[in-house]
Amino acid sequence: MNPSNHTRFEHEKQAYWGMRDELLQQHFGKWVAIVSGKVLAVGEKKMAVLKEAFIRTHSEVGYINRVGYEEATKRKSIRQIVSGRYDKEYDPPIPMAQITFLNPVSNVAKPVDCIVDTGADLTVLRGQIADELGLWNYEWDEAEVSGVGAQPQKRTLYLTTVQMAGQEFPITVDCRRDFNEDILGRDIINEFELTVCAKRDGVRFEYIPDKT
Repeated sequence: MNPSNHTRFEHEKQAYWGMRDELLQQHFGKWVAIVSGKVLAVGEKKMAVLKEAFIRTHSEVGYINRVGYEEATKRKSIRQIVSGRYDKEYDPPIPMAQITFLNPVSNVAKPVDCIVDTGADLTVLRGQIADELGLWNYEWDEAEVSGVGAQPQKRTLYLTTVQMAGQEFPITVDCRRDFNEDILGRDIINEFELTVCAKRDGVRFEYIPDKT
């Protein structure tokens, strides 16, 4: 975590809450991105709002939340055409997929073998991956993150870009030094039709466009 950027992140968060009454009247139920104390993007989907705000500013720091649903969107849980496989070192075998993550500015890219976890609300990367991609500067979100039987922890979430199945998505991820696994959560999985079959050692993602 970059201390100066974390201070900026806290300022962006304070700006959001300072204008929340106005946001409730104008943008209830929508995602709002704040950069430099101003509303930079508003929309129905977090990914689209992140993308618009970042393209417009290329800011390392911002703040995003869903107006009127702040508490619910900040509670996350995790459990410890792209094709994947089953890792048979786990018992029972667990579905895996290789996903490419990028630094949002430099586009430095790294393929990462991720556990495909439909029980995880968000995507998790090991601290080592965040180091290699230089993600620690990009504070854009926070969440109360808990695991099975564990107390929630307040976590900063970092902006990255995901490439898979010919698509590219901006997301915020939990970067952790206390994990030895990378986890692909529903924040990405839900953009695809997912087919898994352990007996065929198959994991398949097919992109499904949003309904218009």
